[in-house]
Amino acid sequence: MAINTYSTLKTSLQNWGIRSDATFTDRVDEFIDLAEDRIHYGSDDPEFPSEPLRIRGMETAADLTISSQTVAQPTGFLEVRRLYLNSDPKEDLDYLMPDRFWASADVATATTGKPKIFTIEGTNFVFGPSPDSTYTGKLLHWKKLDALSDAATTNWLITNAPGIYLYASMLEASIWMEDDGLAVKYARLYSSRINAMMRQDRASRYAGPLSARPDVVI
Repeated sequence: MAINTYSTLKTSLQNWGIRSDATFTDRVDEFIDLAEDRIHYGSDDPEFPSEPLRIRGMETAADLTISSQTVAQPTGFLEVRRLYLNSDPKEDLDYLMPDRFWASADVATATTGKPKIFTIEGTNFVFGPSPDSTYTGKLLHWKKLDALSDAATTNWLITNAPGIYLYASMLEASIWMEDDGLAVKYARLYSSRINAMMRQDRASRYAGPLSARPDVVI
């Protein structure tokens, strides 16, 4: 059976599960929710660590209307890939940690002006100097995958890499069952799959063995 929708994933979890009782079946939705959380944010659990998934299928472009110092992040925002002002000439915006941002000359000594820097506080972008006009920020960011549900039956990841969903969900089920042996097995399978996918994603961005500066992950 192909695993390419929310329904087929749930069926596969029941087929792969050691348990088939109602208690297990009733929690399949929870396993998928926890798997999506692990996919987006990774885990620092020393027993079952994992990296957050960051691939092109999660990249989204958005325009920010910068007319005040604080602008809300787009829905599903995870991390910045790049951010610049769509001005003439184009101007890249540099990221600073909040403490350095508020101590910088562009904020501390300027009242308003063309933004040059930004930081992130809570669920907002904060720009400095505070804009003297309305600017358009061109944002490329990693965005959460659309959560699977009865109403949203598919997304990019389950279409292109269903094994990641299956192994992440089985890992969460194994943790719930307190079966460390199974949890270790699925943690290894899951980590292997996402590491391979991110490695392939990096390789496919370049035509040859090019050297690229690392992204500034925010």
